[in-house]
Amino acid sequence: MINGNIIELSYSCFGDSSYFVIWYEDENNENRVYNSGGKVICFPSEEKAQQNAEKFGITVTGTCFYDIEHLFYLIETHSKETDCNFLIDFWNLFSDIAYSVGKELEPIKTRRINRCYNKLFWGLNLPAVTPEGCEYEPIFTKRERKLIREIMRTGLEIFEKNSKWE
Repeated sequence: MINGNIIELSYSCFGDSSYFVIWYEDENNENRVYNSGGKVICFPSEEKAQQNAEKFGITVTGTCFYDIEHLFYLIETHSKETDCNFLIDFWNLFSDIAYSVGKELEPIKTRRINRCYNKLFWGLNLPAVTPEGCEYEPIFTKRERKLIREIMRTGLEIFEKNSKWE
């Protein structure tokens, strides 16, 4: 049996609606989002996603909430807000979606992209990697914030162009 999670993607700015996708780790330990024919399958409710996950042989261990409305806000307002957890969660989800449908979130890995991701990662201040008593607060340049917005835009675009609603 394969373990996974239901991901709730909230589009509350579009009439308080959410879509639900199934995230899982495949037999090769690769993170994926359930898809068919190269399209991410989106469900109208958590219950429908749960039922289909079971049908696909995926044991759901929980549900994770992703606020796409807030992501739109960060992208469109050029906000200087850098909630590392929020941004890295979306970056990782969009990477998994892109990989699942045969696309690339970052077609060309550059040092700048790696630096942005690493700053977000270190900004999580995970106990396993952050020395006791220390805290890292990343400072992003205007150029880095722009690059992060571009990656988020690309992720949204890949998701929107490669999704199918059940």
